[in-house]
Amino acid sequence: MRTVRSAGFPLFCMLVIITMAAIVVPAARAPRPVGPDRRDARTLAHQKINARVLTAIYHRRGDAKGKVVSANGAGIQVDRHGRALVDVRAQVRPELEKKIKALGGVVVSTSRTYDSIVGWIPLLTLERLAADPTVRAIEPGQ
Repeated sequence: MRTVRSAGFPLFCMLVIITMAAIVVPAARAPRPVGPDRRDARTLAHQKINARVLTAIYHRRGDAKGKVVSANGAGIQVDRHGRALVDVRAQVRPELEKKIKALGGVVVSTSRTYDSIVGWIPLLTLERLAADPTVRAIEPGQ
């Protein structure tokens, strides 16, 4: 009886190892995506910017052909100076308002209750504004 028990334990260990190998090895050999995922290719700042606003930025810069974006920047109001009416979602602070003005923007209204700053901000500077850690999102203004 003693020999059967001692022979059973190594057999059980081998069975566990074979089962683990059958699970782990195929997962390690699974094919990985070749190209970068569209969401992975966007920077953190770009992820904060609404897709319509981002499309308007790409069109303004002239590099929309190489980007995967929506067909148009419909719903984005842009003035003759290249500034877009946007709603910046962030805690309303004087430092952020100064930054918006330093980037060439004009603050239209602020709301501490809704953490919102609405303003006309140059399209080509929105990416720098979105890189600010206090900014949560940039949406089209209403």
